[in-house]
Amino acid sequence: MTFKWFISWILVFPLFKLLTGIKITGTVPKKGSFIIACNHVSFLDPPIVGICAAREIYFLAKIGLFQTSKAFAWLIKAYNAIPISGVQGLMTAIKLLKRGEVVVIFPEGTRSRKGQMLPFNPGVSYLAIKLGVPVIPTYIANSNKRFLRIILRLNRLKISFGKPVSPAGYENSREDMERFARRLKEEVLKLR
Repeated sequence: MTFKWFISWILVFPLFKLLTGIKITGTVPKKGSFIIACNHVSFLDPPIVGICAAREIYFLAKIGLFQTSKAFAWLIKAYNAIPISGVQGLMTAIKLLKRGEVVVIFPEGTRSRKGQMLPFNPGVSYLAIKLGVPVIPTYIANSNKRFLRIILRLNRLKISFGKPVSPAGYENSREDMERFARRLKEEVLKLR
C-alpha cells in the first residue's frame, strides 16, 4: 500500500465507519492479484470499496468521469481510476493484474438506476480467464439511499466481500466468458 493510500485509509476509514456504521462482511486478501466485481447503484460505490478493502486497489472507470471537471479527474486519477477508452484501459488492467495488483470492475457497466442488478458484461470474464486470476464477488447495499438516512441508520450501509471465484475450467471463448459472467452475477446476488 502506498503512503497516500495508507494515510487516506487511516484517516478516512474510522470517520466513515463512525458516520455511516457500515457493516463489512468478508475480507479482501492482503496479497496477490485478483479482480473485485461489484454491483453498482451509486456514485459512492467506488469510494466505499476503496475504503473497505484495506488495500490499494485500481478502478476501471468510464471515460466520461474524467471529462466532468479537471479537479474531479485529478482526484479519481490520484486514487487509481483508469479510464476505459479503447484497448488502452484494458491493457493497463492486464499489466496491473500481472504485477499482483487488485482491479475493481463494475461489470454492469453503469449504475443501476432502479436498484435491480443489470446483466454483467463479459469484460470481467475476459480478464479473469485470460490471466487466470480469481474474482471476488462484492455486494454493496443501500449506497443509493439518501446520506442522511444512512447516517441516522434508517438504511444500513453494508458491503459484503464473497469468497474468490476461480476461472479454472472456463475457456477463452465468448460462450464461456458469458457463462462465467452469469456465474459471477449469481455469486454477487447471493451476498445480498
